[in-house]
Amino acid sequence: MEKETYRYRIRLKSTADVIAFTKAAARCPEEVWLVNGRHRLSAKSYLGVALARISWEEVWVEAGYDCYFDFERFIV
Repeated sequence: MEKETYRYRIRLKSTADVIAFTKAAARCPEEVWLVNGRHRLSAKSYLGVALARISWEEVWVEAGYDCYFDFERFIV
């Protein structure tokens, strides 16, 4: 049985958002990823999240569990 994947589009407007997002991701019990059409980065990495914020047009958070309430403040 294949595990379900949950994906939500997010918006990170500032450096403070990047810091808050990575802190929320660090509290998650499983792996959490930032994805776009071609790339995948750990959402627990400050550098990765900052890079995605400045260089990706669309940023999605993806996890193997429903992470909506962990990141609802950033979901668009």
